Amino acid sequence: MLKPLWRTVLILTVALVITGCNIVNTPSKSNTSGSSKTTPAEISKSFADIPIASGDTVDVDKSLLLNSGDQWIGRAVLRSTQNIEDAFAYYQAKMAEYGWMTVTSVQSKVSVLTFEKGSRVATVQIEGGGMRSSYISVTVSPREAYK
Repeated sequence: MLKPLWRTVLILTVALVITGCNIVNTPSKSNTSGSSKTTPAEISKSFADIPIASGDTVDVDKSLLLNSGDQWIGRAVLRSTQNIEDAFAYYQAKMAEYGWMTVTSVQSKVSVLTFEKGSRVATVQIEGGGMRSSYISVTVSPREAYK
């Protein structure tokens, strides 16, 4: 009696693990053509109210998008062709063009800029990515209401 029960438990456990792995790793289809590739234009539209320099690419696997358009929250992770200094200057200048107001900024080995727009806050983190490149993470979240 114990052996059949043990086998059943083992089989169910393996089945659940395999099913769980398949659910987590199943890519979602974002367009109706059946292709799971998302074009750079579609990605840029999703992060509509932050600047993305030409030549920069969004790392879709590391990015998180909740909502889209000009009310999105989440994180955009970018691989930039700009070095740290140029990327810092780019975001310092361009975020204002998208309606963001600078709250604070620190330029260093890992640079951080913080902006505010309406009921949201954006933090831009820039770090080196090689000879003349950088990694940029733009995190946008709702601003906490003051009581």
